[in-house]
Amino acid sequence: MAVDARWRELYDREYPRLLRALLAIGGNGDAAEDAAQEAFIKAFRQGLDRIDRPAAWLLTVGSRQLFRDRRRVRREEALPEVEPASPATPFETAVADRAELLAALRKLPERQRAVVVARFYYDLSYEEIARAFDIKSGTVGATLSQALGNLRQWSLASKLAREAMQ
Repeated sequence: MAVDARWRELYDREYPRLLRALLAIGGNGDAAEDAAQEAFIKAFRQGLDRIDRPAAWLLTVGSRQLFRDRRRVRREEALPEVEPASPATPFETAVADRAELLAALRKLPERQRAVVVARFYYDLSYEEIARAFDIKSGTVGATLSQALGNLRQWSLASKLAREAMQ
């Protein structure tokens, strides 16, 4: 397969997924898009042959870029509360569940959001998450446990599991 075709395939497959993950982590569409684009630029510079797991690599680089940009800005925007509608169809139910899940994820601290997305959306192991975010493997488990505890308090842990399976 030609290099251009490999890049096109990677971009078509991973860009939308990476953008959704970064949006879930950061809560800002423009910042997520900037970080996703920066991750792909860095991947291009690095070279596909030198990246073992491109999806995980892109998530790591994109998340770090997102965190760097947020620290630079040093301001937190108030996140709107999403009130679930009373859905009538399975599609509307799925949309309401997704909105509720994203709102709950945005309530989590940045590190917890990043670890939850890496574990459940990208299926990374604790060791991979630890390497990606430069933390200890035990810290990954503790952070994930805290995040799921918070989500359980908000009665959303089961929705997270359903969303991760889709």
